Amino acid sequence: MKSKFKFVVGDIQGCYGEFKNLLKIIDPKKDNKIFCVGDLVNRGPESEKVLEYVMKHNIKSVLGNHDLHMMAMILGVHKIKDKNHTLHKVLTKNKRVEAVDYFIKFPFAKELKANDKKSLVVHAGVLPTWSLQDIYAANEELCEPLKKDPEKFLSDMYSDRRIAISKSTNKRNRQRYLVNVFTRMRFLSRKNKLDLKTKTKKTHKDKYQPWFNYQHKCLKDIDNIVFGHWAAINGVTNHSNIKGIDLGCVWGGSLAAINLFDNSIITVNSES
Repeated sequence: MKSKFKFVVGDIQGCYGEFKNLLKIIDPKKDNKIFCVGDLVNRGPESEKVLEYVMKHNIKSVLGNHDLHMMAMILGVHKIKDKNHTLHKVLTKNKRVEAVDYFIKFPFAKELKANDKKSLVVHAGVLPTWSLQDIYAANEELCEPLKKDPEKFLSDMYSDRRIAISKSTNKRNRQRYLVNVFTRMRFLSRKNKLDLKTKTKKTHKDKYQPWFNYQHKCLKDIDNIVFGHWAAINGVTNHSNIKGIDLGCVWGGSLAAINLFDNSIITVNSES
């Protein structure tokens, strides 16, 4: 069966010019439908134009940490502490509420099929102990309350992320942990503890490894995991079935897209 989606685009982060240049190569009008890996906005100079384009053309994505950050700021449940954010024009647009309505329908994980290949798309990663069914369950555990009451969900998420514990019996703590796994994870211990502070290629914490270094249970049922978020590694995972596609466009690198049919990577250089 022919895939609905052919390309997955890496972290755009408001880099509208590069996004349009990438689309010229992909040419979505030729049935080359695209999906995104999250972090469509923030850091780059034209988040509002990216937002307008994806909404106008009904482009879908998984949620990234910057997408959640944008929604929280629009809804007024998260104070603006990051002086480097570039969401000022988004926050003053008349369609900002429509943007929240559009983004809350995005999942945290999405399985895409290309011919006989199955790819799982997430923004940051998944736990190695999760089966594919566990991933579906964790996704639903977050999507349902986000759609039902986004203000409460996002307020709870930002209230105290230090106590986001994997095995917590507290529902709010559990949800915060799952959000961190799907949207912020880089380094992970064998006991599924997260190191969210280290953003470089390596960590000095002996018990932690990049999340993709472990053997992943879900790869028994899917062919590839496609993720973004971690620009510092420049897409290098040393794993044939785990594909990183955040090549740091917003930091002067490239904007990338992966062809799900043959795993080839298309890139355009940053304009900054």
